[in-house]
Amino acid sequence: ADQEIIVADGWEELHHGVDALGVAVDRDGSVYFGLGAADYTNPYLVDRASGQAHYDLRSERGTILKVSPDFKRREIVCTGIRFPVGMAFNPAGDLFCTDQEGATWLPNGNPFDELLHIQSGRHYGFPPRHPRFLPGVIDEPSVFDYEPQHQSTCGLNFNEPVNDGPAFGPEWWAGDAIVSGYSRGKLWRTKLVKTSVGYVAENQLFARLNMLTVDACVSPRGDLVVSTHSGGPDWGSGPDGK
Repeated sequence: ADQEIIVADGWEELHHGVDALGVAVDRDGSVYFGLGAADYTNPYLVDRASGQAHYDLRSERGTILKVSPDFKRREIVCTGIRFPVGMAFNPAGDLFCTDQEGATWLPNGNPFDELLHIQSGRHYGFPPRHPRFLPGVIDEPSVFDYEPQHQSTCGLNFNEPVNDGPAFGPEWWAGDAIVSGYSRGKLWRTKLVKTSVGYVAENQLFARLNMLTVDACVSPRGDLVVSTHSGGPDWGSGPDGK
């Protein structure tokens, strides 16, 4: 019989219904997932009456979390995440996620969505360092920013063969990140190279769709299978919408 297995729970849900996003499983069975920021319109959680900021680096909100293989323990891997959506390990075993940054409500925020290499103890810039509200962090840069403003990066999978089948596209595309841009109906191929100072990236837009593009993955035959949501690009309203 089917049985529900709870990997992690116990946090207060967000009012807008977008909560825990992105899941990846490590080789040892550890489960990684992300929790969105507590308030993307007020990231430092500043009380308007007192002017005091309540953002807490120890909070699980706006983080990537790691759950032990027996599901009994979880820990914060990194902070400074706005809304992680896609999450996957690359062929080298390093963890990446797409972060819907697009911080259009934050004067000093990044308006572009990001591909992040997730490393323990880092802070990824949402909210960014602030002389009063958040002075004690170093903002880790993204590996790549998807432009123009707020592409709503969602899906992330690496172009790896499935069940000894071929990868998608030319041989030199193998191992690249396939990233889906939900709001503008785009698919990107992002090539990553690991250096002594971190990953560097080169990006190519290889497809545009006339629907909201959620995710894409490689089939055992080497096809690219794409999931979409109904409605035109620009969050379903089309380019002439509000």
